[in-house]
Order: sequence, then C-alpha cells, then structure tokens
Amino acid sequence: MGLELDTVFVWVTDLERSIPWYRAVGLEAAAPQGTWQEISVSGETRFALHQGHRPEGPPTSVPSFRVDDLSSHMERLAASGIEPLGPVTDIGVARFAAYADPDGNEIQFLER
Repeated sequence: MGLELDTVFVWVTDLERSIPWYRAVGLEAAAPQGTWQEISVSGETRFALHQGHRPEGPPTSVPSFRVDDLSSHMERLAASGIEPLGPVTDIGVARFAAYADPDGNEIQFLER
C-alpha cells in the first residue's frame, strides 16, 4: 500500500504575523479555517499553518498521510502494535488519527 502525503502542518503563535512572511517567500494563503491557514502548493499536497500552543520541543511540523479508509488503516497499525496517541478527530471534511514514531515525532493518517 502506497501512502500519499496530504498535508504538512506547521505550528505558529500568530497567523496574522506568519501569513505575510509565508507570502513573502512565495506561498499564497487560501481562506482561513479557524485556527489554521492553508497555504497553496502545487499538486495535491497541502501546507498549512496551525495557530496554537505547540507542545514543548519537537515536532515543529506534522506530516499527514492520506489513506482511503482510516478505520481499516488503524486496525492494520494496531495489529502491528502501533496505537494512536488519542481518539480519531473528525473535522467534517476529514477524519484523522495521530501517532508517534519511535522518536516521538507526530505522524497523522487522514481520510478525506
């Protein structure tokens, strides 16, 4: 099963301060989505700024890999002894689950 990178989120403390900087480096912002701001990139992969308190230390970004069926994917991971960090989050347009790699970096799997 191949995985496709869907979204990379980067935590920021202030969207109003961060958006102009990302525009200055050549990325255009789409409409705000509450506490996060999608930034346009080519292709299907998304880059987004997420405003809020980030836990201390790494990670500074969270890759989110798109899967066709999140429940089935989670079952497959559980069968391998890999458990999510918490419950599935449903934001209406997508459902996702967060996991930690062996170094504690957060990785998400997302179903649109």
